Amino acid sequence: MQPLLSICIPSFQRPLFLKRLLDSIRIQTFTDFEVIISDDSADDSVLNLLQQMFYPFCLRYHKNEQSLGTPRNWVRAIELASGKWIKLMHDDDWLTDQYSLEHFVASISVGTDVLFSGYRTFNEVSKTVTDKTLNLTQFKMLQRNPYRLFAENIIGPPSVVLFRSDMVERYDISLKWLVDLEAYIRMIRGYSCHYISHPLITMGISDSQVTQSCHLNPGVEIPEMLYFYNKHGKVSAQTWIVYDAWWRIIRNLSIRNLDQLVKYSNGQYVPNFILQIIKLQSLIPLSLLRQGLISKLVMLFSYYFNR
Repeated sequence: MQPLLSICIPSFQRPLFLKRLLDSIRIQTFTDFEVIISDDSADDSVLNLLQQMFYPFCLRYHKNEQSLGTPRNWVRAIELASGKWIKLMHDDDWLTDQYSLEHFVASISVGTDVLFSGYRTFNEVSKTVTDKTLNLTQFKMLQRNPYRLFAENIIGPPSVVLFRSDMVERYDISLKWLVDLEAYIRMIRGYSCHYISHPLITMGISDSQVTQSCHLNPGVEIPEMLYFYNKHGKVSAQTWIVYDAWWRIIRNLSIRNLDQLVKYSNGQYVPNFILQIIKLQSLIPLSLLRQGLISKLVMLFSYYFNR
């Protein structure tokens, strides 16, 4: 019988984190689900864990013959699923309490395609916990302009999403740094999305996360931001909030001339407004640009004359 949910876990050499996630699944009050593990590990640490443990739910394990990386391993886990709804879970995240899946399922209604929930962050080093939830007014504002996510991913990690398995929109394997928010934008633009203002997921924060390796890495950020723009077009950069995000990326990467940008562009088209941002920023010492108020005022000036 087809399960209602497929919990898809792309794993990679973190058996203790994976055990924490599986233990959180074990205690769920809602039980009409299957668990799919797509293992991208170079070793047998994940397999060894599963052989030592017993879980009272349907669990299917797949080991990739060659490492797929992020997000290809996400997509592989989803491809193996048979449920009506897909619940992607990163192996270092977990379900906040025993009612998390029940809350998700209770929020499914006729015509709903995607559910987002609030989440909770857990710092693996400091052990600090912070709730990250939106109210419905904030989510409605995001629905009116989903490109705000480019400025700040206020939705959160892929683990907070539940979507119908027959949806066309999936994660773009050409991306790594922007892969989650870019998918959210397409989901919000093309489907019926609802938000649950409750932290149903806990997100582990550690140095082993892919986003940590991408941060301030021009070899990742520049080609991906250009790919994002060329995929979505001018509509993706029309508001000052999104313009400010582009402004901060150029500033934080210390891009001072076109040659520096082209070096990392992979031959992609560079829109004129980015050229104008670089031109203006090159006239101002970085020490001044990194002063918040000054940077914001110059950015607004640039936006006004550059839109």
